Amino acid sequence: MTSSDPDTPPAADPAVRRGRGRPRRAETDQAIHRAALRLLRDAGPSAVTVEAVAAASGVAKATIYRRHPDRDSVLRAALEEVIRPPREAPGESTRDRIRWALDAAWHQVSDVLGPGGVSALLADDPSEFNDLFRRVLDPYTEALVELIQADMADGRLRSDLDADTVVSLLFGAYLGELIRRGQVDGDFSERCVDLIWVAIRAEPSGQG
Repeated sequence: MTSSDPDTPPAADPAVRRGRGRPRRAETDQAIHRAALRLLRDAGPSAVTVEAVAAASGVAKATIYRRHPDRDSVLRAALEEVIRPPREAPGESTRDRIRWALDAAWHQVSDVLGPGGVSALLADDPSEFNDLFRRVLDPYTEALVELIQADMADGRLRSDLDADTVVSLLFGAYLGELIRRGQVDGDFSERCVDLIWVAIRAEPSGQG
């Protein structure tokens, strides 16, 4: 049932209301952003329209338009909210830290962009969002490159590695598995790191 107040989302959605009063601005913004990202993950950027976001979030179109002039602004705001630097990879083992950083990067692909965002990025369509899609991933891929470079400098990994190429190979493995299987299992990053470890470790007998 829809509220008669266009600024008030349906009472069934606790994410966008506070008690019996009007929703707080932050709660409303979060509801809009979550809905936009769900639509992006499921069907790509073309599915993120103001009408669709209103239906998915329970926030009235008039309220959305007061915050955003058009659907492009809605999607940009939603993506920019999830662009943040990853925390430092935990652990002492090089293999474990690479695996953790890789999982964090893959999380951005699967849980933020999803199949819809990835498809648009690979197809370069619509191109106006591709820079934003890459910005979602950049902090995580850059952190992984820096981690590999640091371990190269410490002698834990081969000193002649091209860290960017290693990261591209790892991302390519994820995309290849997604295309072949339609999903990526939770232990896939561990299997990828185990396979590539022989090629990147400093010595054949070295331990991470």
